[in-house]
Amino acid sequence: MVIKILMLIFIIFLLALAYNLWSHRNGKFLIYSPDENLTLKSMMIITSVLLVLISIAGIIIMIVGSKEANFITLILGSVVAAGFSIYLANIRR
Repeated sequence: MVIKILMLIFIIFLLALAYNLWSHRNGKFLIYSPDENLTLKSMMIITSVLLVLISIAGIIIMIVGSKEANFITLILGSVVAAGFSIYLANIRR
């Protein structure tokens, strides 16, 4: 039961990150302007869509899968978020 609660919290964080990326794709994002950097804008869109898909899959896994299957959600969500973070760290202004 504790694992399901923790997974639900992780999925909520993924959805919050996806919403944040999606809502800032046309405005100011941190110190960057996605309207001036189209690659950043497309990465924000792709990352937010991937995070929503991973969240949906995570909810399905949480309901019907085993405890060990929840690692799929953890790994995929972490890899996508880390990939976006690495991309963001390498942007030249």
